[in-house]
Amino acid sequence: MTGIGMKPLGGDDPQRLGVYRLLGRLGAGGMGRIYLARSTVDGSLVAVKTLLAEGLVSETDRRRFAREVTLARRIDSAFTARVRDADPGAEQPWMAIEYIPAPALSELVRSEGRLPGSAVRWIAAGTAQALVILHEAGIVHRDVKPQNILLPLAGPRLIDFGISHANDITRTSLTLGTIAFTSPEQARAEPSTTASDVYSLGATLFHLAVGRPPYPETADTIRLLTLVQRGALDLTGLPKELTPLIRPCLAADPAQRPEPADVLRQFLEELDRSPTSRRGERWLPPRWTALIEAYEAQGRALREGGGGDEALTVDARTRQVPPPAPTRVSTEERAARREQAARAARKEEEQRAARQKQEERDRAERERAARAARERKEAEDRRRAAARARAAAEAEKKQRREREERERRQRAEQARRAQRARASGQAGAASPGRGGAASSPRPPSGAKAGAPTAAPRASASSPSSAAKTADSSSGCFWVVIAVIAFAVFIWKPWDGSDTAGSTGSGTSTGGASSSTSSGTYSSGGLGSATTTGTSTGGGTGSGPTRDTSASGTSTSGSSTGGSSTSGATTSAPTTAVSRTPSPADRAFASVRAGDCLDAYQNGYGSWSRTAPERVGCGAADAYLRVLRVTPSGGGCTSGSGRGSWWHTGVDHTFTNLCVERQFRTGQCFLAKAGGGRPGPANLLTMWSCGAGRVPSEFSYIMQVTALLPSSAGTNACPADPGHYRYSWNVYDGRTMICAKVA
Repeated sequence: MTGIGMKPLGGDDPQRLGVYRLLGRLGAGGMGRIYLARSTVDGSLVAVKTLLAEGLVSETDRRRFAREVTLARRIDSAFTARVRDADPGAEQPWMAIEYIPAPALSELVRSEGRLPGSAVRWIAAGTAQALVILHEAGIVHRDVKPQNILLPLAGPRLIDFGISHANDITRTSLTLGTIAFTSPEQARAEPSTTASDVYSLGATLFHLAVGRPPYPETADTIRLLTLVQRGALDLTGLPKELTPLIRPCLAADPAQRPEPADVLRQFLEELDRSPTSRRGERWLPPRWTALIEAYEAQGRALREGGGGDEALTVDARTRQVPPPAPTRVSTEERAARREQAARAARKEEEQRAARQKQEERDRAERERAARAARERKEAEDRRRAAARARAAAEAEKKQRREREERERRQRAEQARRAQRARASGQAGAASPGRGGAASSPRPPSGAKAGAPTAAPRASASSPSSAAKTADSSSGCFWVVIAVIAFAVFIWKPWDGSDTAGSTGSGTSTGGASSSTSSGTYSSGGLGSATTTGTSTGGGTGSGPTRDTSASGTSTSGSSTGGSSTSGATTSAPTTAVSRTPSPADRAFASVRAGDCLDAYQNGYGSWSRTAPERVGCGAADAYLRVLRVTPSGGGCTSGSGRGSWWHTGVDHTFTNLCVERQFRTGQCFLAKAGGGRPGPANLLTMWSCGAGRVPSEFSYIMQVTALLPSSAGTNACPADPGHYRYSWNVYDGRTMICAKVA
């Protein structure tokens, strides 16, 4: 739908579509061609868009074309190209659109250069007006770009909405030309909204003001698509006066972008403050208006040509013979004009120098802001690390206090049990009878040890004998009480000298019996203390065995003799020394299979981090994916981008992470030399692509250019003039990494 640039019809072009006679080819879109045609009814000029197809038109393409016709007919505005006629059901579907003899913004920037800020705001207002009308009709354009905005002097006209973009996203060759003006959500194949049109408007305005798209320059289409998906902008060169207009439109979050009505309102408010014309002659530089006027003159010539259509089959870039040159001016006037031109050149140079200085100041300010942000982040990281260290120390101190308190209670319990056992033993030794029976007299010297001693006979009818027996029993009872009191006073259980935490050995011998006691302390909870007691006498017998240790240590006692008994002895408790896990231990313990980590090998035989840090697998710094976690120290597959990350905890336990490198286009890794070219590579490494040095073990920095199926072969890797193509197979041979020497 442009004016200048019409080409003759080709052999495969139709001569007539409906009531329109085709005059020449204006251009080609994603799925059709656009012709200049004249109506055989009223002689008016139109731009006819037709659907391209090899053979019969498929039903799918016909439905898409009909949908575009329906959408275009819903709009009747001076800010778009109106639909004049259409026949989507014809053998070759077509649509006649209003012919606008004007250049596209892309051609104006390419041939006449960038625009000043006032002209950019004027174009922004006109395009925003067109978007307001489309959005109110429930239409999302989805392909706003410089090629789809025509610029007559009356104001911008938005064209080609609907089906062309729907087809572009299925054809790579057509998508490449519009990626730089696509919103991040569209590049990620997410639903398009009115905010998507606002982002594309911001990218178009940036192109008008700076002369390039708002992304780092790159010839790698895949890298450009990645930059667009992430919203990684490069706004270097954007004039400061246009930043409030363009920067909000390029917000990564669609909810933070302005509405088209806000952009239009901002321009109208400025226009109200300084009333002036709304036509392009007031806002555009002379070099732009000259080209636009040439287009409009060509359009008038075509309309006034009437039936002379044979002249339209040649390239419409030819023009009429120019009029004769004006009369030569005087020498003084020429000198004045040269002086005026010199002043204009000096002023333009001064403005360019001022812009460069302003750009340098802006760049320095951005660097200072970035440095301050890094310093704040580092200070915050240090503060958090110190807080974590304090919390770990407090936790360790609390655990130590709890452990000491638990051990103290165990020792006290052991002491109480030992006291009760000893008290029971002493009472048994002092009281040989039960039920208050009197102590038996010592056996005669000639009696056999252990034999019962006969009591003296007494007559039941003798009262004096019974009285004597009662007096004797009462006296023995008080003797027993005195003996027990004396034994307790000598033993002194209250001074706590025999505690469960003491260690050592002791031996006591009395009469025909002896006992031995020993204790052992084991650190780390790997050993236990055992106490045994043994006594020997004239006869044989055995005493009871019981467990009196809180830590599971058993005590036993045995006795040999006719009537001697030894009490159970209590062991010293075993103290288990626990170790508090370090932050690295906790970090490794939290990793699970399927997690992604921000770590890589640094080329010097170690990892970029001392402990793993988990990140989202879709993040740009997700360099590793965990395939398996083997706490017992099992092996992992190595090579082809896989390896192991070992860790030994403070408690001597082992953790092994089986990891796999996550590759992305544009990343770099290290490779050794092999026969004067890159050879074996460490695919787990990560290196700066612009670095001037590498570790001594390596010779090359390799940059990933593409990730393809292994069956594609190295020849499928993207070609890069001046670079050889190399490849490595990873992921069990299913994927091929294409790389070049960085």
